[in-house]
Amino acid sequence: MNFRINARIFAAILCLMLAIAIAVHDFWLHRQEKLENYIPIESTPLPSAEEKVVPDEEKGPKEKTLFIHKGDTLTSVLVTSGIEKSQAHEIAELLRKVFNPKDLRPDHEIYITFIPIPEKQKFYDLQSLYFRPSIDEEIWITRTDNGTFIVEKLPVKLDHVVKEVTGKVHDSFYVDAGKQGVPKRILHEALKAFSYDIDFQRSFHANDEYALVFDLYSDPNTHREEAGDLLYATLTLQGKKISIYRFKTESGDYAYFNEKGESVRKGLLRTPIDGARISSGYGNRRHPVLGYTKQHKGVDFAAPAGTPIMASGDGVIEKAGPWASYGNYIRIRHNSEFSTAYAHLSRFAKGISPGKRVKQAQIIGYVGATGRTTGPHLHYELLRHNVQINPSSIKMLPTGKLIGQELKNFMMHKEEIDQQYKTLYEKRSTLENKAPGQRTSPITAPNS
Repeated sequence: MNFRINARIFAAILCLMLAIAIAVHDFWLHRQEKLENYIPIESTPLPSAEEKVVPDEEKGPKEKTLFIHKGDTLTSVLVTSGIEKSQAHEIAELLRKVFNPKDLRPDHEIYITFIPIPEKQKFYDLQSLYFRPSIDEEIWITRTDNGTFIVEKLPVKLDHVVKEVTGKVHDSFYVDAGKQGVPKRILHEALKAFSYDIDFQRSFHANDEYALVFDLYSDPNTHREEAGDLLYATLTLQGKKISIYRFKTESGDYAYFNEKGESVRKGLLRTPIDGARISSGYGNRRHPVLGYTKQHKGVDFAAPAGTPIMASGDGVIEKAGPWASYGNYIRIRHNSEFSTAYAHLSRFAKGISPGKRVKQAQIIGYVGATGRTTGPHLHYELLRHNVQINPSSIKMLPTGKLIGQELKNFMMHKEEIDQQYKTLYEKRSTLENKAPGQRTSPITAPNS
């Protein structure tokens, strides 16, 4: 009896051990499969609360283009882009050694490279900064191996061509030449130089001709272009040809002279505003506001609000501020005899105040409609001994004429320019003959 019981106990123990063996075998078999297919959680530790995980793709140097808007400073745009304020100040002070940060303009684009700072979210460590303050120079600020920054101002090699543009007047000299691709800087130089002798509101007629020869510089990498200097210009008004030449005098200054070697610069400009038309001349007229005939003691130039106004000549500002029906008003004393006045301005140019000296063609204010007026325009007066006179009644004489060897040097220079223009004109005529009826594009001449 006892033997049977013991046999049963033994069999039960044996079965239990077999079951345990099978279970253990199955457990280890499945565990090995899991180890082969999964990475243990313990191998990826969680970051601490103070630690920021930076993905590998964000650890390397990054590039960004910063755009300048009105009111921006270098420091503000750097801080906005993620650079720490202390580092942004450091960069602005370093830049000041080669460039005044206050001269940053909206057309300046700043390129930076930086590295994210893992322990500081949304902040970056600047590595380099680059921008072009002008077409012919570039500025680099770079981090050295010891962690400090250095600044370099380097010249940019540009391609130089002498460009010639010719055409006929249909709307206005300014508009038509602009459509031909003449840069605004060149147009302004031409207007300023010719304004001593030509009334741009009255002198031009349909099919009058113009020709401009000027320097043009271009960056072969960016294809950016910038005008240099106006070298030569000619206007043919109803068959009468007027030419001006840029020439370096013995004093080292450049100026414009006519074919006789006389300076085109005279006492006062005849038109102190570009691209405007005379809407009312000097003399009796029916006043547009008061409604009765009254002496109009100046000349009105119709122009959009905000159009720049130039000083007619060198002088000292006598008045600058609101003045009765004139609205915002400027008066400039040029000498003991002549003064000029400018009325209805929307605002004054920076630095314009009584007692300040101004140069001829300097921007002194902007067209507006202040005071008693029906719309934006410039009211311009010429005063002789403080009495308004008709500006067209005064013939201004040249301020100087070249003499001696300087005149001989100018004549040689003039002959070179004339020959160059003649060559360009012949090229243009050849192109026109090959393609009759088509308007030719400006001709680019070889370097001179």
